[in-house]
Amino acid sequence: MLFGSARMVTLLGPGGVGKTRIAVRAAALLAGRFRDGVRLVELAGVKDGELLPHAVGAAFGLPEAVGRSPLDAVVEFLREEQSLLVLDTCEHLVDSCAMLAEILLSSCPGLRLLLTSRQTLDVPAEHTLAVAPLERADSVRLFTERAAAARPGFALTPENEEQVTAVCRRLDGIPLALELAAVRLRALPLEQVLRRLEDRFRALGVGRGSHPRHQTLRTAIDWSHELCTPEERTLWARLSVFAGGFDLAAAEQVCADGDLDTYDLVDHLIGLVDKSIVIRDEGEGDDRYRMLDTIREYGVERLAESGDREDLARRHRDHCLRLAREGNAVWFGPEQVAWTQRFDRESDNFRTAMEWSLTTPGEEAGAVALAGALTGLWIGRGRLLEGIRWSDWARATGAGSPGDRGMLDYLRAMCLALNGDLEAAVEGFVQAAGLSAEAGDRYRWSLSMIYLSAVHAHLGRIEDSRRVDEESEPVVRELGDPCVLGMHRRNQGDRYFLLGDAAAAETLFRQALDTLPPGEAWTTSVTRYFLGIVLIMKGDLDGALAEVRQAVRDMARLSDVVGVGNGLAEMAWIAAAQGRSADAAVLVGASAGIHRGVAPLLINAPDLLALHAQFRGVAEQALGKEEFDRLHAKGERLGLGPAVAFALGEPPVALSDTPALRPPTLDALTRREREVAALVHQGLSNREIAEKLVVSKRTADAHVEHILAKLGVASRGEIAALVRAEKAENAQNEGSRPAARAQIGGSCT
Repeated sequence: MLFGSARMVTLLGPGGVGKTRIAVRAAALLAGRFRDGVRLVELAGVKDGELLPHAVGAAFGLPEAVGRSPLDAVVEFLREEQSLLVLDTCEHLVDSCAMLAEILLSSCPGLRLLLTSRQTLDVPAEHTLAVAPLERADSVRLFTERAAAARPGFALTPENEEQVTAVCRRLDGIPLALELAAVRLRALPLEQVLRRLEDRFRALGVGRGSHPRHQTLRTAIDWSHELCTPEERTLWARLSVFAGGFDLAAAEQVCADGDLDTYDLVDHLIGLVDKSIVIRDEGEGDDRYRMLDTIREYGVERLAESGDREDLARRHRDHCLRLAREGNAVWFGPEQVAWTQRFDRESDNFRTAMEWSLTTPGEEAGAVALAGALTGLWIGRGRLLEGIRWSDWARATGAGSPGDRGMLDYLRAMCLALNGDLEAAVEGFVQAAGLSAEAGDRYRWSLSMIYLSAVHAHLGRIEDSRRVDEESEPVVRELGDPCVLGMHRRNQGDRYFLLGDAAAAETLFRQALDTLPPGEAWTTSVTRYFLGIVLIMKGDLDGALAEVRQAVRDMARLSDVVGVGNGLAEMAWIAAAQGRSADAAVLVGASAGIHRGVAPLLINAPDLLALHAQFRGVAEQALGKEEFDRLHAKGERLGLGPAVAFALGEPPVALSDTPALRPPTLDALTRREREVAALVHQGLSNREIAEKLVVSKRTADAHVEHILAKLGVASRGEIAALVRAEKAENAQNEGSRPAARAQIGGSCT
């Protein structure tokens, strides 16, 4: 407890998060430590700071005397006391509370202060403790308890668990909001409560809170809004265009204008952080900021009322496009890992920007340009199916310049090739090369031709591959770009390997590695992967293992799920060839598990699949089918981080240490999309989903398409599998976790 070293503790958090409840409970637990007891002063009804000493004096039962100020009376009374004074709801009297705290702490050595506020008091002795919304399990528990009180007989059951969880998720785990929603069950079925939360502020109307500011969710947030300066209110509304958090530079680029000066914006942002509107997340690089969805949705409403919503959405899209183009231009280079990580952090913003562009008449070209500039997301992160879906949606508009459409077709063809649809990829690369030539983009034309040659080779069309390479070679050499040259040489090496000339292939692969710039991970790892295959064929298993181990490390730095999975498959071949059959079986299973729902194994290339079948057969014959299947299943269950650690013979890395090294999860979905995913899991068709949610079938179709794209999966069955997996994980966590908070009760603030 902070009171072991601090004399003043302030509980900080947005309205309704439970600060008062925690303060009251903490005071009760601490009461035995204070000889003269605990006093609680509720300040919500005190509007004038000059009346603050009167309120504190009244809490201690001090009579007012003529000729003596109330503040002097309080100080005199508390000078020898050993007491805990709780000041609840200080945010509207920050200056007065700060002054009182400083006077009391300097004059009364036995006094301790516990305060609740939406804003820090900035007193030297102040220690702050942020009060976060409830975790999911605690949210469900609180809602269920309050629902049972409002409607006797209500209980959490397997039939209503998904709906209860959806309510808690939609309300951000804010206790006040959960209690207001539970009260609605007196008159409405749970399904109707959930449906009405599409507009949470209207749905959670007048209640009977302990104070008027807590009678509705809107009034709780209105109270915070009123405490903000006009500039902070404007910034709050404008920041609502960000879907996945933002940094200071992004806020300045999108939100600043003549009404909100760039130079002053940081001060207004600090004000919103101090008032618990914006949450600051510290990182290794620049800090990032975000808002709870409930707070953000309030900002969206305010932005719409201002008439600036379309302008801010366009600014947000343009910012995302500038960022994507900047990163895309240098992605095949030394900064590749850093840019890939940045793209991953901004993925929700990219999706929001693309969707706004594709659904706003006249803005479709922006989506074409943006979707075609996300190499670091679709390829670097292995989100192939999502890349294909966004590309198809953007291509269907017919918008965009030849250069932007060429980039989009190239990236779409890359996704198709890595996803195993090699014939479609050939057509895509041909189209991309034509559009790039029309736009005069020799760099993109060269990349399109290089990968067209590679796909031809893996389809067994060696002469077509050679012809394309010969056509592109003069331009590639003239460009002089080290990555393009490295890719070109790797292609040549791949073709010699397929022709059976291992010595020439090895030479070209090593030349490619010498050409590629240090720090580039994706092309380098693919080249090492193919060099490893050549060394396997030559019998240099130790050399092959060294190359593929480094390839897996490079892929893991990017968090490229597809690349890591293919690398593990090659490590299984080496293990089988070395007689380590048990390791081979585990690695084959791990590769299969990682690829499931993400991409086909080994891009469906016939030559690579033949090698995989050959070495898998060696391991299975050595172990026997029953033992091989057992170890294979063990590998499938490993998960990405532990599988990489097993393959490299290194200590397992916690997934939290490499956040992007994860198979698809539901975390990327909005609340509405989670509801739709849950209904898909229940086996409902799109028409049935539309009827249940009271939306058009077209809207339901769009939701399902968005879910498939975001999760990077190809079927409704895979959506259902992910929902089942999350439910199982939640059930396991609920059964094993200790109680994180005390029993929940009392009023919320």
